[in-house]
Amino acid sequence: MSSKMSSEEDSSQEPKTLTPGVNIPPEDTTQNHPHYHAMANAVNDRRHSMSNKIHKGFSFFSRRFATQRKKIAARFALNYLIMSVGILGIFSIYWGSFYKIDGRVKNMNNLVVIEDVDTIDGIPPLFGTTLNEVVSSPEGRYRGNWHIYNITAFREMAESNNLTVFDQIAKLIHDEKYWTSLYIPPNATYNYYTAITEGNGDFNLSGNGVISIYESARHSFGMSIWGLPSLQAVEGLWLSAQSKMVGGIFGNTTLTSQTQIELLGTPLQFRRLDNVQYNLAIYVGPFHDGIIYLTILSIMNLDFFGPLNMAVARSGIKRSHFLIFRYLSSVISFFIMSLCACLVTLAFQVPFTNSYGRGGFMVYWMITFLDMWALGAINELVGMFILTIYPPLLQFWVLFIIIANITPTFTPIGLLPKFFRYGYAMPSHNYYEAIKTIFFRTTRRQLGRNIGILVAWFSTLSIAFPCMTIYYLNAMDKKEKKQVCKVIDEEKKGPEECEP
Repeated sequence: MSSKMSSEEDSSQEPKTLTPGVNIPPEDTTQNHPHYHAMANAVNDRRHSMSNKIHKGFSFFSRRFATQRKKIAARFALNYLIMSVGILGIFSIYWGSFYKIDGRVKNMNNLVVIEDVDTIDGIPPLFGTTLNEVVSSPEGRYRGNWHIYNITAFREMAESNNLTVFDQIAKLIHDEKYWTSLYIPPNATYNYYTAITEGNGDFNLSGNGVISIYESARHSFGMSIWGLPSLQAVEGLWLSAQSKMVGGIFGNTTLTSQTQIELLGTPLQFRRLDNVQYNLAIYVGPFHDGIIYLTILSIMNLDFFGPLNMAVARSGIKRSHFLIFRYLSSVISFFIMSLCACLVTLAFQVPFTNSYGRGGFMVYWMITFLDMWALGAINELVGMFILTIYPPLLQFWVLFIIIANITPTFTPIGLLPKFFRYGYAMPSHNYYEAIKTIFFRTTRRQLGRNIGILVAWFSTLSIAFPCMTIYYLNAMDKKEKKQVCKVIDEEKKGPEECEP
């Protein structure tokens, strides 16, 4: 007898198994609700009643429909209000970032180092003084914040690092202290004068004049839209001053040979040195569109696995076990999705070995995973909250999280109003800065901070994840019970009294 009772108890405590595609109702589902069958009958009655109303009902403008018509109009008005506020508010973030942005180009820090400072044989250093005047003019200051270094102090800095002046400039550009640089070698004016008076046709004008060092890979969009055009504008100011500068150098010197005249008429254009180039069109994938697509992918986890997660939640397992399952399932999902996204980049032969050798792909995958978890987890947390209050807002949240991330990522934060400094803490901005070190030989000085911020997102959201999951489950349970009671109440009223 006791063995029989024991076997019955064991069988009653066996966990229910989940079969894909089959929903097994738990012990406490709505089917065991005391009024479940009454609710089902009421729903069927309402369906027949609504069908009759549609085919044999009264006019939309009937007095009998006046109350419902007002409620429908109010709901439409509320929806239009929410949509209008969402569109105006969210789109204004991105549009506003470009408002009067050309007037903020002057915030871009640029370096000017002039070694042409000595007067030799009566020839003044007009190359150096002219460049100083150009970048100090209102037109020059409008095109950037040009820091003119004292040459003595700069040489001391270079010597302290065991570098030449030229290499020290390249180092400051590489460390992202400045966007671009202008450098004039020593005795540039005198060398120019000597070459022309001697008719030296082999003289390298570009190597002896103004040399500009920069790295376009630092921020491809920022450099192509604002950095390089500003450099070109300053070059235009420099060239417009060439005739006056040449007149001051040669004075009454007589030039007769064809070589002298050709050298004198040659424009003194800047020599541009792009030390780290953004030179492959394929980079647009991972660095531009890919960042947007990762944000969109991160929210798909909620749609694909939401029904399965709810089925597991209602299967009767312990809540603590479900929370662990829910967390790990999301982590694994983002881990796999990030791998697939990285494999696309690998398949199209984007080079990974520039900085980390053969380990470049693994570094890229891990950073992408951190970014996807940060974006995906916050999307899931906010998504669960929105689904409990007003589900249509979820689409506006998707727009918001994309725009809030890409705005301070695709545009240099230094060119944006102070409001956009929040971007330093956003996942996409730190992801962009981190993967630059993989595909290009850009500086790693900020890599620790970028990874640290992504890890901080990972840790914080991991703590918040179970809390929001519990809130979501409780809210959905209350919502289902409320719907059951509402249907039962409407059944008691009768179908004619129910509101649409």
